[in-house]
Amino acid sequence: MQDNRRRGNMSLHYSLIAFIALVVFVILSLTVFFNIETADIIGSSVYSADEIIAASGIKGGDNMIRKNMSKSEQAITSQLIYIEEAQITRKLPSSVEILVVPCVETASLETEDGFLIVSETGKILRAQEEPAEDTVVFFGAEPAENMQIGMTFASVDEDKSEVIYELMKRAGSGFASKITSFDVTDRLNINCIYEDRITIEIKSIADVDYKFKLAEEILQTKISPDTIGVLKMLDDGAQFLSNDDLEQIQQTYEMNMETSVAVETLPSDTETPSENTSEESNSSPHVNFE
Repeated sequence: MQDNRRRGNMSLHYSLIAFIALVVFVILSLTVFFNIETADIIGSSVYSADEIIAASGIKGGDNMIRKNMSKSEQAITSQLIYIEEAQITRKLPSSVEILVVPCVETASLETEDGFLIVSETGKILRAQEEPAEDTVVFFGAEPAENMQIGMTFASVDEDKSEVIYELMKRAGSGFASKITSFDVTDRLNINCIYEDRITIEIKSIADVDYKFKLAEEILQTKISPDTIGVLKMLDDGAQFLSNDDLEQIQQTYEMNMETSVAVETLPSDTETPSENTSEESNSSPHVNFE
């Protein structure tokens, strides 16, 4: 009985010693140990290592346990516009590693005053009068009020914002990489320009991957590489009209309008022209794909 009591006291004694040692270790960790002495910058950037460290707010002697690294990461991306992402890793006992991912100019979004140049995540990098080179252009983007450099782009229409981001995801690769601009003024009637020669009417964003796949197949196998025209994506396929087709349609329309005016001005006892002309207006050449 006495031995059991003695063992219990010893166990409590050791537990108390372990607890005190833990408390001392924690206090030392937050004060004396694990203070930052060096920082390594990983990844390419337009900014120097000194600029990145300064933006992070990390200083020599800061305790890496107490330092809020999430705030330091946010400070880097907010102060240094052309850094897309920053990730800080503690390297015990006295170093930190800062990984930075640079922003890539991806799209030029039309505004009333020019264009906002944004990264692939929509971070606004700068504003200028003309689109930036090697970026896909979005006409009719309608930015929300008070959009500032460093903010994430948003349109006044939340649904339009979603459309823009979905199209931006696809703009850098495959078929969509050859699309130079999108017109999203009406997000339910979207047009885009392929290789600066083909206007593709894709309508809404629904099934856009299928529409791009079908358009790519048609343009590569059915349409000569120097043809200029309009490819309309339909519910049951597609229709292509070359510039010659469009010109003939316009000429026929103008002829019909002139004929209509002439008929309206003829005396009531004068014979009206034959209806052959209106029949010709419906026979303009085009190509349907199903």
